[in-house]
Amino acid sequence: MFFRSSSKPDPVPFPYKYSVGDFDRQKHSFNGAEFVCMKRPVASSENKKNKGFVKARVLIVHGFSEHTLLYTRVMDYLSRVGIESFVFDQRGSGQTSPGKLKGLTDESHTFQDLDHFIEWNLEDKSKETPLFLFGHSMGGGIILNYGCSGRYRDQIAGIACTGPLVILHPHSAPRAIVSFLSPVIALLLPRFRIDTGLDLNATTSDAQYREFLSRDPLTVPLYGSLRQIYDFLERGKRLARDKTYVAKFQTPVLIMHGQEDQINDPKGSQMFYDICTVSDKQLKFIPKARHSLCLEEDAIFEDMADGLKSWILEHATQRP
Repeated sequence: MFFRSSSKPDPVPFPYKYSVGDFDRQKHSFNGAEFVCMKRPVASSENKKNKGFVKARVLIVHGFSEHTLLYTRVMDYLSRVGIESFVFDQRGSGQTSPGKLKGLTDESHTFQDLDHFIEWNLEDKSKETPLFLFGHSMGGGIILNYGCSGRYRDQIAGIACTGPLVILHPHSAPRAIVSFLSPVIALLLPRFRIDTGLDLNATTSDAQYREFLSRDPLTVPLYGSLRQIYDFLERGKRLARDKTYVAKFQTPVLIMHGQEDQINDPKGSQMFYDICTVSDKQLKFIPKARHSLCLEEDAIFEDMADGLKSWILEHATQRP
């Protein structure tokens, strides 16, 4: 995480050619922020084949300093198998919080915003369609915490995540003195932003996506406020260590983690899995995969996406 960002050249197109016409893009005002959102309905061919039947909806929670565009590939994939999806640029990220607003968020806003969009999706979708949460990295840590204490957790059919932020890999973790002082610093200077940098080689083994990220003005510089960084590190600690807290997690869960992830340590996913008491839980380590499974090479991406699709469809049919 904590690397210096180099100067970035001009942006390049996103490597994945997504179905522009089938994405419903909109802006949504809530609690002082103008959120950029995107919904992907079931693909037209799937609608015709199954007479419009939607098997599930997935609400996606992105990672640190990410944004909606990075999830169009997996949303397209899900749409082709009868699963609709929704994603929003979180407060502090993407087009929701451009420029000097980047990184400005905190624990309270993070979960109030997620409550709001879960409530919105529960009302927007068909009553018969189960709602799942999917999160990556920081977003994975957010939704695992939501499974422990979220307001609407009993209305979520399942929680799936990739590379969740439970503990940072030693390659990316701040020095011990920084971690020791972080509670005081975050309290005194909560809105102070730092460029945490981006280790491109650790994100994905796909050179095209690394090139895109290195030039993406919504991604780099990788600014985060001291409050935001402190909060997501503390979320991870709860997931790794607090057995009483994690015992509240009672939702089916799927965790997928790249074995070569040097941003969020795969050991963190194992730690959460080991203390999570829910019986319906799966942990899959994906060989040769780095951190961002949604941006990985085709074979790795398809392994992840196939597993996600199968797990969602299996649990969608199990709903009463």
